[in-house]
Amino acid sequence: MSPPLLAIDGLHVHFTTGRGFLGRGQKTLRAVNGISLELQQGQCLSIVGESGCGKSTTALAVMGLQAPTAGDIRFQGRPLIGPEAPGRGERARIAQMVFQDPYASLNPRQTVQATLAGPLLLHADRSRSEVNDRVAEMLRHVGLLPEHAERYPHEFSGGQRQRIGIARALALQPKFIVCDEPVSALYV
Repeated sequence: MSPPLLAIDGLHVHFTTGRGFLGRGQKTLRAVNGISLELQQGQCLSIVGESGCGKSTTALAVMGLQAPTAGDIRFQGRPLIGPEAPGRGERARIAQMVFQDPYASLNPRQTVQATLAGPLLLHADRSRSEVNDRVAEMLRHVGLLPEHAERYPHEFSGGQRQRIGIARALALQPKFIVCDEPVSALYV
C-alpha cells in the first residue's frame, strides 16, 4: 500500500512570549499541540475549530512557512521539513496555499498578470505565450475575465481578490492545496 499523500505525526508549534528580566515572565503559547492526521490521494480534509485554536498555524507549518517545535510532516512518505525536505522549487510544485486574508496575500504593486505568471515562469518551464494562455485560463476558471490580468489588486473586491489567490494556488497544478478559510471573502 502506498503512503498517504500527506501525513502529519505529532505536530507541535509553540511560541515563547513575554521576555522579562533575566528570562522571568516568559510564557509558552502552545498554538499546535500534538496534531496527527493523514490525507489520502483524492481526499479533502477540513480542520474545524474556534478562532485561535491553531488551524492557521498548522497550515503554515505544513507549507514550511512556520517552523514546528516538534513532529513530522511527510508528503508521499518523504519529509517536508528538516534537512531532507525538498527545495523551494520542488515544494512549490507539491503544495500551494490559499491564504485567509485576500487583502494581505496579494502584492499591491503587481498586476494580476505578474502575480499569476510569476510562479509559472519560475517553476513550470513554460514559454511566455504558454504562461499568458495559462493566466487567461486560470482567470476564467475562477470566474474573472482575461482582461482583468492587467489590473492591480486594489481594483478588485475582497471576493475577487480571493479568487485571484485561488487561481494562483491552482496555476502550478500542485499535488495538494492548503486552504486557510478560502471562501471567507466570497459571495454565496
